[in-house]
Amino acid sequence: MLRFLSALLPLLFVGLAMQAQEATDVAKGKADAGKQMEAVKQRLKKLSATEYDLDGIKINAASREVRIPAKVELKKAPIEYMLVHETGKTHESVLTTAISPTAIQLALLLANYQAASQGLLTHMPEAELPPWKEVAPTTAGANRLIIEVEWQAGGKTQTTPLATWVQNVDTRQPPPDLETWVFNGSYVDERGFIGEYEGSIIAVWVDRGALINSPAEGNWRDELWISRPDTIPDEGTPVTVIIRPPNPS
Repeated sequence: MLRFLSALLPLLFVGLAMQAQEATDVAKGKADAGKQMEAVKQRLKKLSATEYDLDGIKINAASREVRIPAKVELKKAPIEYMLVHETGKTHESVLTTAISPTAIQLALLLANYQAASQGLLTHMPEAELPPWKEVAPTTAGANRLIIEVEWQAGGKTQTTPLATWVQNVDTRQPPPDLETWVFNGSYVDERGFIGEYEGSIIAVWVDRGALINSPAEGNWRDELWISRPDTIPDEGTPVTVIIRPPNPS
């Protein structure tokens, strides 16, 4: 028995050392993310009594509307995202943006949305549930967003719900239960702010690292979603992603 314990002790110390290193790495990641967020905050510019600019994002404090410049990346493709940073997973996203995910997260928080994952696991089968649990916002519904996309065509402004640009491969229709999206916010680990690290902003397949996710039925299936090319303007077209509250105050 003593021989067994003697052999086990070095392994125990290795395990404790690894846990301590992981804790140190996470603490560093959080510190780095905090510095990143503070640096972005310094770039916030006041344009009027209710309007602000943050790295090109327009924020209206009165209406809580947030406008993000982007462009069409893919018209026709299997997708997991609707919007990613231009250094992110561009091969599976309809839209890309040069705006940093950190700036977008901060803009949404400044517009008084609350980052919370409630609603993402509602339809998910037990066998597909992730290891994390849903978290409710402090104010009911404060993590829900309406998302539209705006662009110019033939000298006219076109606007449509973002959900009309994605379809279910089984039904060949947009998800009927995607009137609002969930602003879950991203998370921090030893790599820092994961939204920034991976560049994931709006996801149709549940990605806890993305800032915003779809709560639609089937959101756990990464093979289920494709773009709707007949509704999407040409690749390279500049667009504006518009975020606003479901119930304007």
